[in-house]
Amino acid sequence: MTSTLTSYTLIARDLPTAMKRKAADPVTARETAYYKAHIGKVKSIDDFLADKRLYAYAMKAFGLEEMTYAKAFMRKVLTEGASSPSSFANRLADDRYVAFAKAFDFSSLSTARGSDAVEAGADQADGAAARLSGNPILRTMDFSGAQEARFTLTTQLGDGKVSNATIVLDKDTLSGVASDLTKVKATEIYTAIKAQIGASPIAGQVNPGLDVFDSLVFTTADYTDLGADGKAGGIGIDADTNYAGTGAARTVTLRVAAPAEGKVAVDIGFGTDVAPDLAAQTVTDAYLRQAIESDAGSEDTGVRLALYFARKAPTIASAYEILGDSALTQVANTLLGLPSASNATSSDALAKRAAKIAEKIDIKSLSDPAAVEKLVRRFAAIWDAQNNVATAPILALFSSDGASDALMSFAARARS
Repeated sequence: MTSTLTSYTLIARDLPTAMKRKAADPVTARETAYYKAHIGKVKSIDDFLADKRLYAYAMKAFGLEEMTYAKAFMRKVLTEGASSPSSFANRLADDRYVAFAKAFDFSSLSTARGSDAVEAGADQADGAAARLSGNPILRTMDFSGAQEARFTLTTQLGDGKVSNATIVLDKDTLSGVASDLTKVKATEIYTAIKAQIGASPIAGQVNPGLDVFDSLVFTTADYTDLGADGKAGGIGIDADTNYAGTGAARTVTLRVAAPAEGKVAVDIGFGTDVAPDLAAQTVTDAYLRQAIESDAGSEDTGVRLALYFARKAPTIASAYEILGDSALTQVANTLLGLPSASNATSSDALAKRAAKIAEKIDIKSLSDPAAVEKLVRRFAAIWDAQNNVATAPILALFSSDGASDALMSFAARARS
């Protein structure tokens, strides 16, 4: 049997290749293709839960495969979301549910639909335009650094024709508009958006605005399509088509997009969570990583734990987060030679155990890949010594830096 340390190293040293190999697996490729093709069609929690393949794929991607059967439970997670500290997901001890609620927040897709004219006796009420309003009042905002608001506006015309434009607000797009990038005004944000819409495919189809409370508003407008020749008049494919700004067939949709690399998302009235279909690549990558860890775990639980710890470590902010995750707790117990935490049920016992972990593991160092790798390799070597007796001699490989004695000491203490 290959040692835990060797197996972990073989996977971790070239994880992108391992993910490509897993992605090429016929079953994985088929399920991933289905997810990418159908997640954009989901408009609600009901739609999501009704599609068994999509739902199962998503659950596996977030390491929640064992909870796939609990649809009522997951509906509550999704319905209450993760924005409120008192939401169901935030009250659970497992942060996987918070991540899941954020990833599948279908409210991040905001759509408004117009209404048709209605006859009432001799009178006819005018149809209404589709009008999409943001929530927060826009006060002065700081765009002097890495702050960015990025979103896609899409409008559908009466004949089903769809046009869209991506709007980006950052220090570059606002520099010629705002007098002070540290205090960008609502009117300056509006001006920058109007300019970008005017130079986009939705020019003339959607008008931006500010309401009396300085909240952003996007409204469908009357629009004339000049035909293939782009000139007024003409026949056939060159003929003009006039679209009203009103009617049930007119829609305007806003989807928050992921910020560019190195940028920090800011809310200009429509949140910062990316619509699930725009985050599809993130989910499929997570699915592949989970699949790799699961496959490794079927051969050696220690490899799965090592890969999981390496993935989660940079997000750990406290020892209590380790205790809130059974897999991370198992890694910590192995590293520190601690017994099972099953008897640590009181708050005092948990506090003592958290203090012990924080004393032995520098939580702040977990943001350093080199420090994480050192911990993971130490865990794998101890796991081998405790569980894979035939491969324990692998510890001899560490003698060059004096680590062998320390590792054997850890293993001895764990057995005592």
